[in-house]
Amino acid sequence: MKIKLIRTGGIIPITKAAEAEVEITAHELEGLLEKIQPDSPAGRIKDGNYYELTAGNSRTPVDLEKIPDEYKALFSKLKSDLKIISNKKGPV
Repeated sequence: MKIKLIRTGGIIPITKAAEAEVEITAHELEGLLEKIQPDSPAGRIKDGNYYELTAGNSRTPVDLEKIPDEYKALFSKLKSDLKIISNKKGPV
C-alpha cells in the first residue's frame, strides 16, 4: 500500500510531501490512524506545521508526536524525505 505524508503551513506557507510503499493491512492502517489523530480539531495556529497522511482516497490529519514505536522509523524516513510540492508565497 502506498502512503503519503503531507506537511502544510509554517512561517513560509510551503506544502511538502513524501511517499512510501508499505506492507500494512487496511486494518493495521485504521488502527494506526486512530492512535495518531490530533487531540482536538481546533483551528490552525499561525505559522504552525500540520501533517496529513493519505492512503488511497483517504486523507487524515495526524499528530507526529503520537506515532507508536513500531512506526517511528517509517515516519522519520517520510519526514526526512519531504520535498516541496507547492509554494504559496505572494508577490515580493
